[in-house]
Amino acid sequence: MHASILGAYLGSDPVTCTSLAKIASSLPQFDIVDHRLLRPGRSAQLVIVDCRDPAQNNHGRTKLSSELLQLALVAEGSLDRRAVFSKGYFDYLLWPPIEQELLSRLAACAAEIARRSAPPFFSADPLVQDSCDLLAQQVDQKITLSKLARMIGTNRTTLVNRFEASFNCGPMTWLRNYRMTLAAARLRNGHESVANVAESLGYENSNNFSTAFKAFHGLSPLRYRKMVAGREKPA
Repeated sequence: MHASILGAYLGSDPVTCTSLAKIASSLPQFDIVDHRLLRPGRSAQLVIVDCRDPAQNNHGRTKLSSELLQLALVAEGSLDRRAVFSKGYFDYLLWPPIEQELLSRLAACAAEIARRSAPPFFSADPLVQDSCDLLAQQVDQKITLSKLARMIGTNRTTLVNRFEASFNCGPMTWLRNYRMTLAAARLRNGHESVANVAESLGYENSNNFSTAFKAFHGLSPLRYRKMVAGREKPA
């Protein structure tokens, strides 16, 4: 069973990653892995950027979505809180770590992820992540595989192969999965009509949306909303 919250360590020190993972294992269903070891089909909701690593601690570090929850890992003696937050990090972790402090900060991240409900899917492959960011920004638009490949500056075959390596599915399936994840969050946390949710996610016909939602989640949008509200148990 996969962890419900997966953190990707972005750095070059496997010992640091192992130490972080060991401490984080004290939190139920929380896992941290080296971003280079993400298995196909897994997506991170949290990224820990090792700012002690010269390859990451500069303006040329891996480009990440501004919506993705990011933590800066910094050496205790060189912590500059103003710099950390001005660069868009949600929070920071100190190295060497104090276990309880680190767990407290990770727990705060878990709460923020739960609040956001539908975090973006992360890939360590820049081409794939740029594609994901573009699709997420245009989630209400119709887009074809060919158009996406042109916008990213690649070809269909390369794009599909890179998505398969990152998510075990192609770009259009990723987009469907992302839309259904967003839809579930909107239905859980709001009082929008199913028609409004459908339209905002690019479905002109709410019946088509309901069919896609049921195929993905196993329940119609209305039954899903009732179930999570505690008014109805799944059959």
